[in-house]
Amino acid sequence: MTAEVLDAAFRLFRAGILRCLPYSGLVVLVLELPTLYSTFFAPVRGVHSVIPYFSLLSYGVVFVLSVPLLGVMTLRLNALAQGLRPRFRTELATAMSRWPLALLVTVFAFGYPLLLLWLWPVLVVSLPSTALVFVAVPVAWPAALFVLALPAFWCDRLNPVSAIVRSVRISMRRSWRMFGAILATACMVSVFLMLSTVIVWMLSSLVGRADLFLMATVQSTLFLVVGAFGVPFVLAVLILSYQDLKLRDENRRVRA
Repeated sequence: MTAEVLDAAFRLFRAGILRCLPYSGLVVLVLELPTLYSTFFAPVRGVHSVIPYFSLLSYGVVFVLSVPLLGVMTLRLNALAQGLRPRFRTELATAMSRWPLALLVTVFAFGYPLLLLWLWPVLVVSLPSTALVFVAVPVAWPAALFVLALPAFWCDRLNPVSAIVRSVRISMRRSWRMFGAILATACMVSVFLMLSTVIVWMLSSLVGRADLFLMATVQSTLFLVVGAFGVPFVLAVLILSYQDLKLRDENRRVRA
């Protein structure tokens, strides 16, 4: 399943990247706004000293704004996967009408993986490397049960509760295969993120001095480029995984 899903997701990504690139670039730019603002403007204006919770507030606004953009991209890639012609007005109207409910589903789908990403440095420091290898997989495994709630919500127009229930139901029997697809996707995206870090490090070595403004500019630009291509690919993997597991679940129910 993992190889088939990744192969189909790459073909879907290749077919829809040009149509999704403006939206994915805007999503990554929105996600990068708090970092850009804190790097270039906050130290000068002293925003963090005036508004203590500026970082939390800014990331909350970024999350609210990025959810409908993710919905538009999911609807567009799903239409391409089904051989339909994407329609911007329909996608935008659907994303705007389901915006409040989409916040709940997105939090549920990506909340656990983001929590693990936030706690990962703590685990690295507190656990030895040998124990970390055995702990990482069982701890990250439940993420495979939740992430498909996002395509279930957008592709089949389910309500949040139904989308979450379906995600858990169709993923439960094949959770390790789903976890393998997520892990492979994360590794592929991480390679490009690491490559951007290496480029920044090489540039800093060539410059010969710590030019923080230049490094922040280059790093933000590379993150924007990698994210603009990475977000549609991740969504393509989720859509194909959802459709595959849903079809397998329906066939199992018919045989039963």
